[in-house]
Amino acid sequence: MTMFRLIALAMFACAITAPVHAADAPVVSGQVRFTVLTPRVIRMEYSPRAQFEDAPSLVFATRTAAPETKAQVTHEKGWLVIRTDVLTLRYKEGSGAFTADNLSIASKTTKPAIDWHPGLKETTNLGGTARTLDQVDGDRHASDNSLLDLGDGLLSRDGWHVVDDTGSYVLGNETLPWVHRRTRQDCTDQTFFGYGHDYAAALSDFAQVAGREPLPPRYAFGYWWSRYWNYSDDELRDLVAHFNRYGIPLDVLVIDMDWHRTDGLSWVHPKKDVNGQSMGWTGYTWNRSLFPEPGRLLHWLGEQGLKTTLNLHPASGILPHEDAYKDFMAALKADPAKPLPFEAADANYMAAYFRTVLDPLNALGVTFWWLDWQQWKESKAMPGLSNTWWLNHVFFTHMREEGKRRALIYHRWGGLGNHRYQVGFSGDSIISWASLAFQPRFTATASNVLYGYWSHDLGGHTFRDESDPATRRIDPELYIRWMQFGAWSPIMRTHTTKNPDLTKEPWRFAPAEFDALRDTVLTRYTFLPYAYTMGRKAYDTGISLVRPMYYAWPDNDEAYKASGEYMFGDDLLVSPVTSAGDANGFATHATWLPMGDWFDTNDGSVVKGGRTIQARYRLDEVPVFARAGAIVPTNTDPTVSVSHDGGGRTLRVYPGGNGKAELYEDAGDDEGYRGNAFARTALTSEWSKHALRVHVAPRVGGYPGMPTSRQWSVDVPAVAMPTRVTVDGVTLTRSDETKPGTWRLSGKDLTLHVTLPAHGYDQAQTVEVTWPANAPDVNGLVGQMRDVRAAVAWLKAHWQDVNGVSDEVSLAAQADLLIDYHPDQFAEEVAAFRKRYAALDTSLEQGGVPADMRTTFKAKLGR
Repeated sequence: MTMFRLIALAMFACAITAPVHAADAPVVSGQVRFTVLTPRVIRMEYSPRAQFEDAPSLVFATRTAAPETKAQVTHEKGWLVIRTDVLTLRYKEGSGAFTADNLSIASKTTKPAIDWHPGLKETTNLGGTARTLDQVDGDRHASDNSLLDLGDGLLSRDGWHVVDDTGSYVLGNETLPWVHRRTRQDCTDQTFFGYGHDYAAALSDFAQVAGREPLPPRYAFGYWWSRYWNYSDDELRDLVAHFNRYGIPLDVLVIDMDWHRTDGLSWVHPKKDVNGQSMGWTGYTWNRSLFPEPGRLLHWLGEQGLKTTLNLHPASGILPHEDAYKDFMAALKADPAKPLPFEAADANYMAAYFRTVLDPLNALGVTFWWLDWQQWKESKAMPGLSNTWWLNHVFFTHMREEGKRRALIYHRWGGLGNHRYQVGFSGDSIISWASLAFQPRFTATASNVLYGYWSHDLGGHTFRDESDPATRRIDPELYIRWMQFGAWSPIMRTHTTKNPDLTKEPWRFAPAEFDALRDTVLTRYTFLPYAYTMGRKAYDTGISLVRPMYYAWPDNDEAYKASGEYMFGDDLLVSPVTSAGDANGFATHATWLPMGDWFDTNDGSVVKGGRTIQARYRLDEVPVFARAGAIVPTNTDPTVSVSHDGGGRTLRVYPGGNGKAELYEDAGDDEGYRGNAFARTALTSEWSKHALRVHVAPRVGGYPGMPTSRQWSVDVPAVAMPTRVTVDGVTLTRSDETKPGTWRLSGKDLTLHVTLPAHGYDQAQTVEVTWPANAPDVNGLVGQMRDVRAAVAWLKAHWQDVNGVSDEVSLAAQADLLIDYHPDQFAEEVAAFRKRYAALDTSLEQGGVPADMRTTFKAKLGR
């Protein structure tokens, strides 16, 4: 072989295998360009003229690689090959537009393995979300019984997904980024996501390239009151007074469209505006017959700590009857004799709209806006641009640029990329058990497109047949169950149509129903610090507060079938009751528990997972299971709103294993959280056979207005009476009162309450609890005591000769009180209760209680 041939072969071999460069910038080969955005995400462009689009699109907020993303690029026998740590892309150079013959992406390291080419169809996409639940009953449209289409999400059991961004509009670099047509209209633009079953990584990658899921203001995690009703100033003041009177916290007041005038135009007999849209919805001028001095009302609401949002239907534009009309037209230098059509894509129009119409209302006291329905589907000026998507962007970005408070809008879903603008308004769902049963799945599945803050009309909006008087009244059981789901959903907001029979104020219900509704709102506020911490995690990671079970258990088929349950943050599994109860007041409900130990928050037991359990739940019970050992930060006082929060926090430490968590905090209503204006407190717990150690680390970070000290408490549910409790080595005293430096065990729920001494944030605190070696097993005891109390209460209401029944039955029903009275005899009282519990049926029979009543009594016990 000649020297020339040897040299040539060596050079050829080098061209086959040697890296050309690390792909930390786009790789261009003729008419194609590939950009490795993360090890799992590759942008793929083809342009006949080799001219590519660099501006961010409506979906993809960035076009550059994530930090430290590297890939090796080689040219092998006419093929361009790009290798990341996860994917290998091959493209036949010079072969033109992408086809199955010239482009492939593969991975052997993912599970399942990936072998993709153009034209390959996904078979198991896990869904995204829908624009609205208007007139949806369950998962079907009421009009034709067709299934609601949730579209494609980013996740698929196939292990890959392609987002086709071809032809989409792009954003400019203006202060308020504006929409523009692509300069390269003929360019194919697709982004490949390859992740196997690492769904968390896929969502994190999407957050990197499409923008993060913003953290709503802290008040948004509280309770919202909304009703389609022509409230007056006086009625709203009475409403707020009632919430205060009944000890029900409230943070957001929603005022529907009757706040403004429509000048006699009706949606029943609508007229048309200059856009051809029906009038009777749009308005910006206060209805002074209802609100004589709107500024004074808004100021008063602010003094109560409430945030106020007003409803908007913007499609009809600004018309001559509006107070702001002259200023608006003058700002545009337009002829006031010729009203202008509404056009959200017109930058000048929208600038004048904010400056002369909406900003003055904000200055009056409106906190944020509810963007409701009515605008046509697409922009007139820019066909193909979704009006919903674009309005969401403009409103949210305007509020963020104003910088006075944290950006928030309340609106319809506009499509992929709209996750950057929370909170979603799901619309007018039909009142039915089917609708309630569908909403947990709908809410969790939306996290597959990072849309993590759906807000539903809790209790449903309207009946399927409003003309039938028999169906026009609210079912208290259905409403309570819907509210319970709402307490464990991203946003808790009640709403209803303008129907005088649909009154959802808690104080309008029977006492037991009122108690269940109030307790549900208090549950929301109890767990608000945990929910807010998980909201921050959503911003950091792309994993929403409410997420499907298959995120954490992707290789278990049961996780995909369990669509009626979800994880609420990292540590709480919620399985809302979505069907009516039986004659004894129990609803039978099944929950799939993944492998591991789980703490049943209803009966106080640690149960084994890896199976589906079926249990019965009373009206005031919600199937919520905590990971064994989980630490959940909660509010010490859940009866106050976010604006009146005193800052006390209670760490709920669940039995069954060691735990690790954190509490996240910030100023609550500014944009500083996007930088470094926030604080985190690390939390750990360690269980041994007869002891527990809880450690609160010093706070890290800071934010404006941050307090310097805090009153911490620790709650440990369903445990026996301890022998010793210490904080930082100092022994605390047992006390019936809740005061710093004391502890007590509540007989009703066997919860150990430890109130720590007030402490500075810059120092750690450690709580240690010791139990006797012979402490009784209390697993499930909380549920048994609760069942006996309920059953005996029923017996007293239905059996006249209760005095003839053994005293042991009455004492069994008061086991919790006996524990409170005799804490030093805890083991003896537990043993006595178990003996009485086992003998209940015999005691009733000996007391002459008829067989049929004994059967009902057993049913009340859940037996």
